[in-house]
Amino acid sequence: MSLAASEFTVFLELARRSDTPQGNYVNRIPLYVTELSFNATKTIPNMGVPFSGAIRGESTNLAFDMGLVQKTVSVQGVLLDQEIIKGKNATSGDNKTVTLTAFELAQLIHSYVDSSSFQDDQNVNKLLVFYPSRVDNSFNMRTANKAGQTVTAEEMKTLDIKDVPLIPWNWKNRAFDNDFTLLSGNTTDSPSTAFDIISKNAEHIGLSGFIRSFNTTFSGAEFPSVQFQLEFEESTVISDNFFD
Repeated sequence: MSLAASEFTVFLELARRSDTPQGNYVNRIPLYVTELSFNATKTIPNMGVPFSGAIRGESTNLAFDMGLVQKTVSVQGVLLDQEIIKGKNATSGDNKTVTLTAFELAQLIHSYVDSSSFQDDQNVNKLLVFYPSRVDNSFNMRTANKAGQTVTAEEMKTLDIKDVPLIPWNWKNRAFDNDFTLLSGNTTDSPSTAFDIISKNAEHIGLSGFIRSFNTTFSGAEFPSVQFQLEFEESTVISDNFFD
């Protein structure tokens, strides 16, 4: 079974995508996902105040919140016979559209994980996870459904979840909450597109980082599909390729 890319809501994106903006799914790998787990682990040094217990009869700790958080996404799913589009430039005529078996797709992603961030055609540097969103960047109820049809704010509150528009997951705050931040890239005076409703095949901020691990299981009971587990870690990766 091969599904159209437009039917998926989770994608891996290659670094080469930045050189091939064509308004389609070129240099993206759709994933059929059965379970997603988002994890944000905060690191806060917590130190006891010397003699606080001796003086007050109760010890006191001081915590230093320096904004250190490790963010990961765990993905489980099934690889299927899948059509993907590969390209090296912004000319769609140079694209190659192929249908891979689930086993070929598993080998392909394994080879990409085994490569380096310096190879743009192999470097998976972004994860896109689209989810339903009723509230916009200004903390107002949206006024358009998934099909782009106008609805009222009150209608949006009770709209069937299947008709709620999709946006890609990120760890950004809405502009409404960023009044006292610097360099956030998303303020009421200078909003970003992080919470905008944009076609899935357009360019998205998404989650930048790298694949920490990728595991696949070949099982006769699941033939011809392949089960997989993927761990993606959010990060700004140094990946300038001086030879490309």
